Formats: sequence, C-alpha cells, structure tokens
Amino acid sequence: MDEKPMLSIVVPVYNEEDNIRPLFEKIQAVCEAIGDAYEVLFVDDGSKDKTFATLSELSEQEPQLSVIRFKKNAGQTAAMAAGFEFAQGERIISMDGDLQNDPSDIPKLLEKLEEGYDLVCGWRKERQDKFLTRRVPSVIANWIIGKVTGVPIHDNGCSLKAYRASVIKQVPLYGEMHRFIPAMSTVAGARIAEIVVTHHPRRFGESKYGLGRVWRVMLDIIAFKFIISVFTPRPEIQKPKNLWQRLSNVLFNHKQKAFRAAAILSLPSFILGRILFGTVNIASFSCFGLAITLLALGLLTENKIQQAKQQSPELGKLVRFFIFRCKRRPVRLFGRIGVGLLIFGGIFLIPQAASLSAEMLNITGSNLSAISITTGILIFCFGLFGELIAFANAKRVKEYTVETFLNANNERTRGE
Repeated sequence: MDEKPMLSIVVPVYNEEDNIRPLFEKIQAVCEAIGDAYEVLFVDDGSKDKTFATLSELSEQEPQLSVIRFKKNAGQTAAMAAGFEFAQGERIISMDGDLQNDPSDIPKLLEKLEEGYDLVCGWRKERQDKFLTRRVPSVIANWIIGKVTGVPIHDNGCSLKAYRASVIKQVPLYGEMHRFIPAMSTVAGARIAEIVVTHHPRRFGESKYGLGRVWRVMLDIIAFKFIISVFTPRPEIQKPKNLWQRLSNVLFNHKQKAFRAAAILSLPSFILGRILFGTVNIASFSCFGLAITLLALGLLTENKIQQAKQQSPELGKLVRFFIFRCKRRPVRLFGRIGVGLLIFGGIFLIPQAASLSAEMLNITGSNLSAISITTGILIFCFGLFGELIAFANAKRVKEYTVETFLNANNERTRGE
C-alpha cells in the first residue's frame, strides 16, 4: 500500500482457523464501502492450529492485510497492545476474531467517534452467550466496575471498540487489562461513549473464557480503582482556602498520590492502635506496626514511580520482581495470600477457635487474630502498591515477543 491508512482494524486471534477467512472478507467489504485507506492487522497469539498458515496464505493475496505472530501465547491484552503499537491509522478498531462481533457495526463506531469522542465502546445488549457462565457474571462485573471506577459502561468486556490512535497509544496495556480499557483510558483523559452493537453466537472453535476468571476480575477491579486514584491527573490546588488544605499540602504533596493513599490506608490502624495501646498487647503493636509499614511502603512506591517517570535506565530489583516474578500482576499473588490470612484471622474471633488456639499455641485467640488480620492487610496492600509500580513501568517492558511479521507489502520479517 502506497497510501498511509487512515483506519486500522486490530484482530487478536488464538486457534481461530475456521473464522479467519470469513471474518476478513466481512471486514474488507465494510472498509471498502467506507472508502478510506485502511489496513487489517491480525495478531496471532501463538495459535497451535492452522490459524497462522491461513493468515500467511491470505496475506499473499490481500495487500491490506498484515499479520503479527507471537513466539508464544501471551494473552489477549498483549495481542491488542501489539496491534495498537503496529497500527498506522489515525483511527483504530479492535474486535474479536471469533465472528461474534459484526464488522457491519464499524461505520457506526466511527461515526460516533467523529462526534468528538476518543473511545467508543460496543455494548452487546443482546449478547449471544451462555446465560449462567458468561452473561450473568458479565452483568455483575460490569456493574461493579462502573460503580468502583466511575466509568458507567454497560459492557467493558466487549472487544469491539473504536479509538483515536493518539489516545489509546498512551494507555499502558498488560495483564488482562483489555477489559478495563474504558476505565484506564481516563488516565489519558479520554472522552468515552457507548453504542449498542450486534452480537452473534459462536459458530466455530471454543471460547477461551469461563467462570474461573471471576476471582481474578474481582482483584483486578480493586487494583485498577487504586491505579486510577493515583495516576488520573487532577487540577492542582492553586491557593489553599483553609488551614486543613495548607496542612495537607505540607504533609502530602499533591503529586505524591501514592504516599497519600498509604497515609489514608494507615489512618484506621493508627486510631485502632491508639485505642488498644492502653492494654499494651500484641493487637495494639500489630496495628501500629501495620500503620508505620504502610507509610514506608507508600514512600517506597512514590520513589519507584518517580524513577519510572524519569526513564531511569535500570528497572531495579523491586520493579523487576513485580514485573517478571509476579508477571506484572502482584495483586493476584499477594491479594490471595492477604485474603486467606484475613479469613484465617476471622476464624479465631470465634470463641471455640480462640480457646483452641490458647490451648495448643499458648496464645489468646484475639492476639492470634490481630496478627493474622494485620499481616493479611499488609500483604494485600503490598500487592496493591506493587500494581502501582508495575503500571508506572508498563511501557518499558513488553509482554510479548514477535516471531514473524508479515506486512502489507508482503515483506516478511522475523523476530523483534
């Protein structure tokens, strides 16, 4: 293609050999009718069937088609991130590769985008999926996400979306974040709209999602609310209006939102520790220890965020731990441990369990409960603050490795 595309269609695929050709033909027909120069980017997320072979054959026949193949499976979010990175168009459409999204909705999405929005989300109002395992969990999760993030989108999980490239390329995507794109786009100041789109039943292949991800989604919601509260830009207070604002500006610089979040989280522990301090027991010291440790964690996190903004050449051991050892999702590791300790501590508030602990461990149930609960809170918060550090450094590390890139001129390159 000699003319730079105005429109890019990004389609992540994994084991969708039977859907490739009919989907491309539908996309091609719609884009030809629109009339603008376009490109279609299929991102093969390490498929094990004939998906890549089909795409390779098709790319030799169609100059508008580009194919990105990962060296190994990296997930849908990584596939979308790669598509956005390689996309050349000023406007980008993302959609699933299973023929459930309808390409005929693309003109409507673009029309809405031209009204002045940066992101237009598809809403599968008449969703053609299993009721109990797909639709019910989706409705509940979308309602919670809307309430927690303040972005009231009906269908965050719908891949059919339209974006301004200048905005979506600023949003760091990793670790299954694709379902939170509307909420995360607010970090880049995106103006968001939503329209109803068509949804078809799956004809070929198998769904890659199920009920097993519910627990992860709940942890993600908490983490992304925390990320948004810290990274979303807010207007600076030019002149403090009262004593509290002056004191707040002195104690918590408006740019140090991570430390401010730590201070807010530690406040209940300080108060509870002061109430219990008169008894000078394990519970009181646990509360004080938790509060002080959270403040230290907030300072450490703030330091790592500032280093990321300065593009420090070294990631550092802690950053590498959160990104590589925790696979960029520390809340999924430490969140589960933290919740487990919270439940364990709650059990020892029951009189029978408390008396049993006193007999077997020579420690009162209240003290054992206090240690377990405060430790659980600390570990959970460690995962949350780890998410902030991972997000701040997200643009510096890729989750995927491109094995083969077949571009629109049929030039074949390998590796990256």
